[in-house]
Amino acid sequence: MKGITLTRVSPPSLALEPRPWCLHVVGGPLLGARVELGDVAIVGREGRVDIKLDVPSVSRRHCHIYRKRGGYWVTDLGATNPTRVNDIQITSSPVLDGDLVTVGEVVLKVMSPANAENDATLNLETQGKKDALTGLANRRELRKAIETAFAESKADAEIGLIVLDVDHFKHINDRFGHSAGERVLTTIARVMRDQARAHDLPARIGGEEFAVLLPNTLKVDAMRIAERLRLSFAALQLLEDGEPVTVTATFGVAVGRTSNSNADHLYTRADSALYEAKRFYRNRVVTLPDA
Repeated sequence: MKGITLTRVSPPSLALEPRPWCLHVVGGPLLGARVELGDVAIVGREGRVDIKLDVPSVSRRHCHIYRKRGGYWVTDLGATNPTRVNDIQITSSPVLDGDLVTVGEVVLKVMSPANAENDATLNLETQGKKDALTGLANRRELRKAIETAFAESKADAEIGLIVLDVDHFKHINDRFGHSAGERVLTTIARVMRDQARAHDLPARIGGEEFAVLLPNTLKVDAMRIAERLRLSFAALQLLEDGEPVTVTATFGVAVGRTSNSNADHLYTRADSALYEAKRFYRNRVVTLPDA
């Protein structure tokens, strides 16, 4: 079944609001889905977008939603089916709590932190600590764990973070179906769980994006752990209807010291290393020079 996924355009912050602004699908395909909003999001059907609506009536890059003056604005990006706010076609428009944004056939309701319905749409996965599909820690739990590691580790301790993307995951979904894609994700999670040390925390932080928190870990050891995971994924022998499914992943690695780093800085460094790794090649491990 086609659905809604989140991917990255620019390195996101792991900072969390108690109850963030969100978009809730109230009409058309994907009814009931909920997406939390950060500072900026590109909405579209495919490519490097933040909010991916896998619906034919949605353009590849449909609209741009961004925080401005305490609220949000939406700008149409030349979509074939122009973006509408409260059923009025717009080029660029502010959106307020309760407004309806129509993207192709998908109707999104804007909900502020003060909106009582915002609480009602929070699902158990968001409220809890585990990713519903894989059973790994979710983004929220990873954030808390990184903050705890920086707060409770000894002075000048080194804390590692691995961020990884499954390569060409859209092709797996398109070729074999979303059920096969889910089996790939749960297999990736199993390998990560099996190889994690007692004090490591593997997490699923996006659609096909995962991370591993490595407390008290030197960069050379973090790189070795990432390389071991990369080789393990590439060695997987998965079949769908008798056809082999190739699974590889690309890794970004960062290590920060408790004396001069924090959760956001560590995550941004790991995410930047991942982006650098994916610029020209896939299926490799990259770390950036120490800042």
